[in-house]
Amino acid sequence: MKDSELPNQTLSDDFAPSNWGVFGSEDELGTVNHLTAEAVLRGAATVRQGSRFPLNLPLNLPSAPDQSRPAFKRDSPPYERKSYRINLENDDGLVVNDDCVSFATQGSSQWDAFAHVGLVEEGIDGVFYNGRDLSCIDSCGYARRNGIDKIAEVGIAGRGVLLDIARMVAEGSTDPLPLDYEITPTITAQCIQAQGLRVEPGDIICYRTGWTEQYMHGNERRRSELLAPSDGTVQRVPGLTPDHALMAKEQGWAVVAADNAGVEVLPLRSPSAHVSMLRNLGLLFGELLIFEKLAEACAADSRFEFLFVAVPLWIPGGLGSPANAIAIR
Repeated sequence: MKDSELPNQTLSDDFAPSNWGVFGSEDELGTVNHLTAEAVLRGAATVRQGSRFPLNLPLNLPSAPDQSRPAFKRDSPPYERKSYRINLENDDGLVVNDDCVSFATQGSSQWDAFAHVGLVEEGIDGVFYNGRDLSCIDSCGYARRNGIDKIAEVGIAGRGVLLDIARMVAEGSTDPLPLDYEITPTITAQCIQAQGLRVEPGDIICYRTGWTEQYMHGNERRRSELLAPSDGTVQRVPGLTPDHALMAKEQGWAVVAADNAGVEVLPLRSPSAHVSMLRNLGLLFGELLIFEKLAEACAADSRFEFLFVAVPLWIPGGLGSPANAIAIR
């Protein structure tokens, strides 16, 4: 498809701004294109101590103890691990153990592929990022375009900046944000200023709400309530409001990652941030990361930048992947 043949991309004001066509009509990387060699080197320059901070939850978490109330109302296949060789010994005394795992790519710390969420909008031919229609997903659920494999081919590396919204709101304590807390662009700007940061094009923006810490430190009952309220009320998760799209585009965010479910605030606003940012901007979303130890280190020396590295699993036609992310300071 040539640029002149792009689907109608005159999005309504509710869905602006857009990056459709900005990186070319065939693009499937979105704002990951901002991770230039210069952006990667800027990230590498932040490493001073050689301290490593893995940012991933275990593959089997979060998981609702009560299976009648699935996590986030999503009936995902359960995590399953099996060993198929157990202390298998050959004639030379060599002992081998092997296992295999089955898991939902949207079930733990994760990346969303651009084919993960789209929107059917009247007057717009495209459903997914860069104007791709429903045919980019075949009848077997294989992403012919906008799959996570495209991100896996190039990897993610650059300067990460931690916006510790929870610590700012709690005035220095480690308390998580209230479950109904909305992070607006004004609050994001306040945090950037308070932490003495300057966001540059190609930065990887990381938000700490404290949600995953709350889950990991909670007992079984608390975990169940965080994932699916027992009283039938609407599930609430602190997160970004969808109107961050303009800021993200103007500042040139390469990736946005958060320690909550979905990056954005729940219940969803209309249009959701998955539409205004992931679908319209091609801004890669990382969800359910854990920033607890990284945040402690950043707060200790008031330095909130680091080298962020992640390589999604190369799942051909995949709609998501475990995060596989690490911060290095």
